[in-house]
Order: sequence, then C-alpha cells, then structure tokens
Amino acid sequence: MPVVRKGEIVVRRIMNVSSSFDHRIVDGADGAALVQSLKRMLEHPALIFM
Repeated sequence: MPVVRKGEIVVRRIMNVSSSFDHRIVDGADGAALVQSLKRMLEHPALIFM
C-alpha cells in the first residue's frame, strides 16, 4: 500500500487493528490512550522493553 514517508511516496505493508470498548465501563479517552500506546509499541517494538 502506498504511504508518504519523509515527503516521498513509498510502498509499505499496513496492518489494520480494530477494537471496541463498552463505554459504560471504559471512558473513551482511556480507550484512545490505550490504542495510541499500542500503535506506538507496534511501530517501535524496542519501546516494549522500556
């Protein structure tokens, strides 16, 4: 799939991730923070050990 990296169009593999939360139990902001943390760790696996 084509994506832009450093101003250039390059071909990269893309992984789709989805989630669902029961808003009666999990606040939307907390769910979004969890998804952002997961995204950061998947993009930079070394962060898992920090």
